[in-house]
Amino acid sequence: MKFKSIVPIVAGLVILQSCSTPKNDVLWVGGIKSECDAGAGNSECLKVFIGDALKDEKWESFHSNIEGFEFEEGFMKKVEVKTEKQDAKDVPADASSVKYTLIKELDRKEDPRIHLDGNWVLATINGGNINKMVVLPTLNFNLNTMMMSGNSGCNLYSAEIVRLSTSEIEISEVPTTLKACANENIERDYHKALSEVKGFKVEDDVLALANEKGDVVLSFIKVNVSKEKNALLGEWNNTRINGKEINTESIPTLVFDLEKMMVGGKDGCNSYGAELRNFTETDLLLSQISSTKMMCPDMEIPDQFLNAFTTVVTYKIEGEELILFDKDGKEVLAFSK
Repeated sequence: MKFKSIVPIVAGLVILQSCSTPKNDVLWVGGIKSECDAGAGNSECLKVFIGDALKDEKWESFHSNIEGFEFEEGFMKKVEVKTEKQDAKDVPADASSVKYTLIKELDRKEDPRIHLDGNWVLATINGGNINKMVVLPTLNFNLNTMMMSGNSGCNLYSAEIVRLSTSEIEISEVPTTLKACANENIERDYHKALSEVKGFKVEDDVLALANEKGDVVLSFIKVNVSKEKNALLGEWNNTRINGKEINTESIPTLVFDLEKMMVGGKDGCNSYGAELRNFTETDLLLSQISSTKMMCPDMEIPDQFLNAFTTVVTYKIEGEELILFDKDGKEVLAFSK
């Protein structure tokens, strides 16, 4: 489908700047800010909608200050302001010729757009569950830059957020990298659904993206990386493989590098490593595992360990124990700090 071309947002609010004598206006100030060109370089601008009721809302970047107004992230505020045209000789070259002063705050509501910010991992396409053996597409919203990006299962993609209301979203065409993908993936279906997106709703850390008819075409689960970072820090020692206790002097180990989105360690003989393709509160999906090729006197444990590791799709932490599971929910590896 075609998307509208991106039109630079007009500096300031023309309707407010047309006055020649002081007057009062009612407008909504959004609970998000985004980068904007303020003439003297990029800065953060408020998002403002002129009008009394939140219907047919058209938010624009506001390049001025409202004297007496206090921005509160995550909350929209309906305010009455006084607008005054200033004498040009009293206005700096990079400043607005209109002065805005808060008269009073009329209403305050949560801004649902704030919940889009952050990292998401795909849960469903058109209501159908996803095969967890494939690399799950991811999505990141950056409301400060009004961009969305992610990994569609093999290739990286990004797009500009052209318009964002409290329930509707419009994105630009979605360019991607062009890597040939050997692994099974769902990129084609994912991008088709993404091209149909017109609306959104976030509830209980689940993001639903809907088409023009209101049908949910994609749903995502919020990724809370910081929580897992604290829990997974440090080196883990392997204690069980496929449910059986191991007894060896060369214990396999596991270390997470969440800054580089990598895992690695020793399999009991060789060093190994893999890219962390997908990481949520429950899911753990890895790229193909690479390892050194040294031969040791006993390769039974190293071989069992790596074979089990290639089947991992989910995990959980119970106290000081980390347990990894396959697609059927069967324990394949267990570790202790």
